Amino acid sequence: MSDTGTPPVIPADLQQYEYVISSKIPDSDSHSYEVDPKWQVKFTIIWTSVLAFFALISLPSIFRGRRKWIREAFGITENWRDKYARLAAEKTESCFGGTLPPPPRRKSHVVVARILSTLGSVFYWTPPGIGLNVGQMMLIAGYAAAVVACICTSAELVTNPNRAGFLALAQLTPIFLFSSKNTALSLLLPPFFAYTRLNVLHRWASRTLFIAAVLHGSLWINNHLVWDIQILGQQKETSGVAAFGVLCAIVLTSLRPVRVWAWGVFYWVHFLAVPAFFITVCYHTIYAAPWIFPPIALYAFDLLMRTGRFRLKDARLIPVDDQMTIIHIPDCDNGFQAGQHLRVRVFFGGRLFESHPLSIMSAPSSSSDSTTCLTPADMDAYYRPDSESLSIQAGANEPGIVDGPGILLGARAVGDWSKALNKYARDWIRESAVTVNDENEEGVAGAPSALSPKSRKLMPTSVPVQVLFDGPYGGCSIELGMYDRVLLVAGGSGATFAIGCMDALVALCARLPPPGVNAPRTRKIHFVWCMRSFGYLSWFAPLLHAIARTAAAASVRLTMTAYVTCMCSPEEVDIPGLVVRIGGRPDISRLVRGVAVGHIGTTIRGSVEDLCTCGCVNEALKAQEEEEEEESLAGDEEKGKGVARGERQESVGVCASGPESLIREAANAVAGYGARGREVGFHAEVFAV
Repeated sequence: MSDTGTPPVIPADLQQYEYVISSKIPDSDSHSYEVDPKWQVKFTIIWTSVLAFFALISLPSIFRGRRKWIREAFGITENWRDKYARLAAEKTESCFGGTLPPPPRRKSHVVVARILSTLGSVFYWTPPGIGLNVGQMMLIAGYAAAVVACICTSAELVTNPNRAGFLALAQLTPIFLFSSKNTALSLLLPPFFAYTRLNVLHRWASRTLFIAAVLHGSLWINNHLVWDIQILGQQKETSGVAAFGVLCAIVLTSLRPVRVWAWGVFYWVHFLAVPAFFITVCYHTIYAAPWIFPPIALYAFDLLMRTGRFRLKDARLIPVDDQMTIIHIPDCDNGFQAGQHLRVRVFFGGRLFESHPLSIMSAPSSSSDSTTCLTPADMDAYYRPDSESLSIQAGANEPGIVDGPGILLGARAVGDWSKALNKYARDWIRESAVTVNDENEEGVAGAPSALSPKSRKLMPTSVPVQVLFDGPYGGCSIELGMYDRVLLVAGGSGATFAIGCMDALVALCARLPPPGVNAPRTRKIHFVWCMRSFGYLSWFAPLLHAIARTAAAASVRLTMTAYVTCMCSPEEVDIPGLVVRIGGRPDISRLVRGVAVGHIGTTIRGSVEDLCTCGCVNEALKAQEEEEEEESLAGDEEKGKGVARGERQESVGVCASGPESLIREAANAVAGYGARGREVGFHAEVFAV
C-alpha cells in the first residue's frame, strides 16, 4: 500500500467538540472528554468524604441505637406473644424520684460536652426570611464551592463549557441520595440523617445542578451563534435542548409556592419528568450512562424498601371536632418510635393515591427500648367520651375492648385532604345515627328527626376505614434521656410530635431500666403548647391525662403549660398539672433559661398581640394579671450565674415542633444559651412543605 503521508491536522481554534486542552495546559495531551470525567471523580470524592466524616462522628449514636434501627428497617410489626405491656397506674419505682439516681458523669466528660455544645450552638443560629440555619448554610456553601472549583479549575469555559455539563451529571447521585426515604443513611445512621433533615441539601444541590446546566447550555448556544452553527437539527444539539427544557420544568415546579398550593402538580411533574430527563440526557451524550445508573439504583432500592414496609390495616377515624381528626391504627406494637411519622393513605371518597406524612403520637406498646403511658381506658375516652355515644359495629367501641394504643395519628383540618377527611368522618357519624326508645331499647335507623319524649338519638364516635401506610421515617435526632432537663415546645398541630416524645420519655423515666442499661438522666420535663383556642386541648386530652397520671404515679416531675389566645370554646378539660395561660407565644429564650435553672416557667407571659378580639379573654386575662407575680429577668440571670458556678449545672434538651417562625425562635434561643458554655441539645421538627 502506498504511503499517503501524514493526515491533515485541524487547527485547535477550529475544533468545537474536541478542543485540545494540551494547548492551554503544558505537559498535557488530553482533550476535554478525557480530563473532565476526572473532575467528576474528584467532586464525588469530596462530597463522599464529607459524608463519611459525619458518619464517623455519629458512631457512638449508631452503636447505641443499632438494635432499634434494625427493627425499624422492616417496618411496623404486631406482637402476637406479648400483646400489650403498659405501665401500671399505681405507685411504681422509677429512675428518678429518690429510688434510683442517674448514672454519674466524669467531670472531664461534662467539660468536653460543654465545649462541644458551645461550638455546636453557633450552627443553630437562624436568620429570618431564609429558612436555613448557619450549619445548613455552611454545608450548602461548601457544596456549591466544591462544584464551582471543579468546574472552573483549569477549564476554558467560554470556548468549551463541557466541564459544567460533566459536573451537572456528577451531582445526580447526591441529589437522589439526599431525597430518598430509604437509603443506607436513613436505615443505618441516627435520625440526624433522616431524609427530612437531608431534604434541604437535596433542594439546593438540585439548584446547583440547574446552574451548572444553564452554564453549559448557554455557553454552547453562544458558541453556535458565534460560529454560525445550527442549534437545532442534529441529535446532540436537539437532545441537549430537550433535556434542558425538561430540567427547567422540574426546577420551576419545585419552587415553594408550587409545593404549597399545587402539591399534585409538583409530584406528578417530578414523577414523569425525571425519567424523561434521564432519557434525553443519554441521547445527548454517551458520557451520561455511568452517572445515571447510581440514581436509578438508589430509587429502585427506595421502592423495594417501601414495598417491604407497606402495611394495610383497619383503622378508626375519630373526629374530635371540625379541626382535628384522630386516626387510630390498632395492632401496631413495634418497629417505630414516638415522634416518627408515617406516609398514610386513607381509603375514603376515592382518594386512594394521596399519601400524607402524619406524626406518631404514642410510643410502641411492646418494645424492649420504650413503652407507652396509654392504657385501654385512655383509648376508651376517645371512643366513648360520654354516655350518649353508641357503637353500631358489634364490639367495635366497647370499653375495654381495645387491646392497646397501637398507633395514634392526628390530622389537622387545614388542607383539602385533611378537611375532606374530617368532613367524611363527621358526615358518616351523622348519617349513622340511630334512634333509641328508652322503653324497649330498640334502635330504629332512619327515624324522623322529631323524637318522642321517650326516644333519644345516639351516634357512633368513630368511623371504620382502611389505611395503607409506609414507614416509619424521621424521629428525634437527640436522645432526650441523656439530658437532665427537657423542654418540649409545640405550636398548633406540632403538638403531635411533642406529645409522642413526651409519652416515650415519661414512660422511660417511670420504669426501671433493663439489666446492663443505664438509667435515663432526665429529672424534669416541661411541655409548652401554644395554640389559638382553649378548645384545642380536647384534641389530645386523653393522651395528656394518661401521661400526667403516669408521671405522678412514678414521681416524675412533669409540668405542662398551654398558651391560648382565644377562650371562645371554654370546654372544661381536666388534665393534672396543666397550667393554662392567656397569651400568644412566650419568650422561648426565657423558657430555656428558666428550665435550665430549675424554674418551670409557668409564669412567663405570652404575647398579647394575637389575642382574640371578640373579648372572650378579657375576664380571664384580668384574673391572670391579678394572680400572677411578675418574675424578674435579672432574677433569672442571678439564678443562672449561681448554677453555672456550682456543681448543679445541668444539661438541657430542647425539642421544638411547629411552624417555621417557632422553630427559628427556638433555635436562636438554644444558640444563645449554648454560647454561654452550657450543655444543650436541640431538635427541630418543622411542620411546613
